[in-house]
Amino acid sequence: MQAIEFEATAHNHIIRIPDGVPDGVRMRVLLLVDDKALSPPSSDNLKTLLTTVAEGLNDTDFERIRDFGREQPEWDI
Repeated sequence: MQAIEFEATAHNHIIRIPDGVPDGVRMRVLLLVDDKALSPPSSDNLKTLLTTVAEGLNDTDFERIRDFGREQPEWDI
């Protein structure tokens, strides 16, 4: 067996293998994941995230749009 080391970022649970690896080759994969990626977010991090998202917004940004539903249909009778 030959070892190839590369770094990749998973997108939609897919890791792209380097182009130099031919199709149909049997391989063994060892996945090393950064510890920070697997740890659940703490409540402090969530609060910080929410406050940074709300920065620069004012009260009008948080108002709900009044929805009166559909207009009355007009009939050609």
